[in-house]
Amino acid sequence: MKKSTPAIFILLFSMNCYANTYRLHPGLPDFEGQHFDIDLKFNCPEGEMTCDDVDYDGINKKTGARLRLKGRVMFNSHNYNFQGYIFDNGGYSYVLNPDYSKGNVSEEVWNLKVFYKNKVIATDQGVMH
Repeated sequence: MKKSTPAIFILLFSMNCYANTYRLHPGLPDFEGQHFDIDLKFNCPEGEMTCDDVDYDGINKKTGARLRLKGRVMFNSHNYNFQGYIFDNGGYSYVLNPDYSKGNVSEEVWNLKVFYKNKVIATDQGVMH
């Protein structure tokens, strides 16, 4: 029994360290922010501009809290330019869109804004993979 005690301690310690990293799954999330990681899944045919069936699987990096939502693609109704994604949850809306401010010309930099009754209550900035 004494020989297995260190092995059990190492196993439990390594499991605890891994649990504290709060990963969604192996590999990179679609949106990797400072505070949140989000995986997106599109449930529409490829190339469909007005997809109303997008899954949001997000995790708070600090707390490990996980949130799954259904949403849709946002686009400009006049010229059909892509503007991002919106996910509604009761009085909350989660908007994920490219950041073109501050001279960002790449679509890799994205913003997440969380609204409650049309007021911004949280933001995050990250990279879309």
